[in-house]
Amino acid sequence: MKDNDNSALGRSLWRLVRFARPHARRIGIGLAANAGARFFDLLPMIVVGRVVDTVAGALREGQGLAGADFAWAGLLVLGTFAGLAVFQSVSDYTLDSAAQRIRHDLRVDLYTHVQKLDVSYFESRQTGDIMAVLAGDVDNLERFFSDTSTSIVRLFITFTGIYGILFWMDYHLALLLLAPMPIAIWAVRFFATRVAPQYRKARKAVGDINAILENNLQGMNVIQAYSAQDHQTGRIRLRSEEYRDAAIRASRERARFVPLLYGVAGLGYALLIGGGGWMTFAGIGPSVGDFTTFVLLAMRLILPLFVFGMLINQIQQSEASALRINEIFDTTPTVRDQAKAFPLDGELQRVEVRDVCFAYPEREKVLCGINLCLERGRVLGVVGPTGAGKSSLAKLMLRYYDPMDGEILANGRELSSVTLDSWRGRIGYVSQEAYLFHGTVSENIRLGSPLASEDDVMRAADMAGAGDFIAALPQGYETMVGDRGMKLSGGQRQRISLARAILRDPEFLILDEATSSVDTRTEEVIQNNLKNLRAERITLAIAHRLSTVRHCDEIVVVVDGVIVERGTHDELVAASGVYAGLWQVQSGE
Repeated sequence: MKDNDNSALGRSLWRLVRFARPHARRIGIGLAANAGARFFDLLPMIVVGRVVDTVAGALREGQGLAGADFAWAGLLVLGTFAGLAVFQSVSDYTLDSAAQRIRHDLRVDLYTHVQKLDVSYFESRQTGDIMAVLAGDVDNLERFFSDTSTSIVRLFITFTGIYGILFWMDYHLALLLLAPMPIAIWAVRFFATRVAPQYRKARKAVGDINAILENNLQGMNVIQAYSAQDHQTGRIRLRSEEYRDAAIRASRERARFVPLLYGVAGLGYALLIGGGGWMTFAGIGPSVGDFTTFVLLAMRLILPLFVFGMLINQIQQSEASALRINEIFDTTPTVRDQAKAFPLDGELQRVEVRDVCFAYPEREKVLCGINLCLERGRVLGVVGPTGAGKSSLAKLMLRYYDPMDGEILANGRELSSVTLDSWRGRIGYVSQEAYLFHGTVSENIRLGSPLASEDDVMRAADMAGAGDFIAALPQGYETMVGDRGMKLSGGQRQRISLARAILRDPEFLILDEATSSVDTRTEEVIQNNLKNLRAERITLAIAHRLSTVRHCDEIVVVVDGVIVERGTHDELVAASGVYAGLWQVQSGE
């Protein structure tokens, strides 16, 4: 989604109002209390006018006034401050608590939506930019719902309340005060259309900065190894300059806008003092007390006008954040449950790949005419040189992507007719780049099986060849692995990732270079352990190292996205083809 720079003020914010609807009752109480607070806030001005009229009348008639004649006014003013304190407190609490609930719902819904997006979405966007939306932009909206929206309500009630009182007292003077308002409306529109693009550029720059910072902090060892500090500092400087310049341009537009508002307030106030004062003392206007009330209430309009200028600024900042949030909500996954999809029933017995072709967006085909049959109790090995399309096949099996041509069948049903959760819930996946989350070893192994017992976790770790090194860690299974598991070696991370898949006891085990980072002795231990699992599941083993797949029931060799050979290890070696050549190189023959 791309809004025009001259789009209506708050259009993107308005689309997020749906998150406020579940809390409508709380918001209604807050607004009602705010209206009560504004009533008690303005009431002392009317009391002052009544006191002035009382004094003026007594002086005109030569009468004296006792202290008791003013006691009622003092008590009434005291009561108004007590009412203001109570109603304002109720309003602040209810509206602030509603804003916190809205932020919570928005963040959870946005993250839930992000989890449903295609893998290609994350491959094409930087993580730091997405983080800037999930964290910074959502927090920016929380300030809008808690502070800005409350101030808008207060401002609206104050304006309408003051003008309501003024029109009730004397509509002539009220019209004088209202005369410059069209200028203020024009100024608001002018400011909104000029400053909005700057805030959007600033929010985008924040996302770019966060993306670079996240990448650089994770790769700091590489930066230092290549003495690339100056170059990376330049990248940060460039993005920071974009943010700085956009923020300064927005500040310049705001600096032009504020004098306009003061000019409008000063013009209205001048008309009231000049015209209203002449009408009062000429006997054709309100009484002296009412004129005094007019003046006091008009003075109360000056501060809201100044606040209004800041509110427009805050609204534009929030609008820029809302635009980025709506861009994510508007992104729909291409791989999703079809309207007629339903869960896969029964045990998974067979997975077939028929004439499958696949290409990543805007790239050449990486797989073409792939035909495979995977059956329960059997292990299929896939080998080939780097870039042959082996990992792409694993991504198709996981339904990260759908094939361009051909079909993948599970128990005879096309995979697109099966719900994603029921399909992926049967899969255990170990990628060639083992990813661990910040947390303990135990938490990482339990990722797909959070309710697994401690004994099951330890059993899975032993089968993955990880039990011994985990036991030697400072806190064993409760040892923190660090961000992305950086406190562990590559082989240790890979074995924990394998334990995670084994613990799930999947019907379909996909191993994508699952032992590429371990030594040959450890790999042999893992392979022997996995033999005990093969009878109850389908196993797809993708490998570059042929020792990993030599005991598979069938091996297919993929070159440039095409299957060029298939058979057992002995058959392929005897055929003296591609596989035999790879085997001779890797075995040292």
